[in-house]
Amino acid sequence: MKGKMIATHIETILIITGAATAIALIQFIAPSQILRMIYGEAPTDAISLGLARHWGLLIFCVGVLLIYAAFHLPLRGPAMVFGATEKVALGAGVLGTSLRRHAVAAAIAVGDSLIALVYIAYLAGF
Repeated sequence: MKGKMIATHIETILIITGAATAIALIQFIAPSQILRMIYGEAPTDAISLGLARHWGLLIFCVGVLLIYAAFHLPLRGPAMVFGATEKVALGAGVLGTSLRRHAVAAAIAVGDSLIALVYIAYLAGF
């Protein structure tokens, strides 16, 4: 693995990026406040808040899976494909729509897109 910068540090990368991803648990706990912080407004109906909670929990689970993959090599590849897919989808969903006008949402989308690129580079052998 000499000379492969990402591969040399992949465990640390997965722990840090997984922990950052798992922060989405806050949206499960306080969906209105987090959506207001990210988008400047928040829905008040039960269905939208329930979906926001569910989304926060799912993203938290992605983060936990990435941390777990740092310590379990057989799961690493599939977990990183799953994580990269989620992060690319979020990036495209925000940066490819009018949601990009919200600075916090755009920053999260750019960060997730960069993380996805690191995962993809690792999976490609870099």
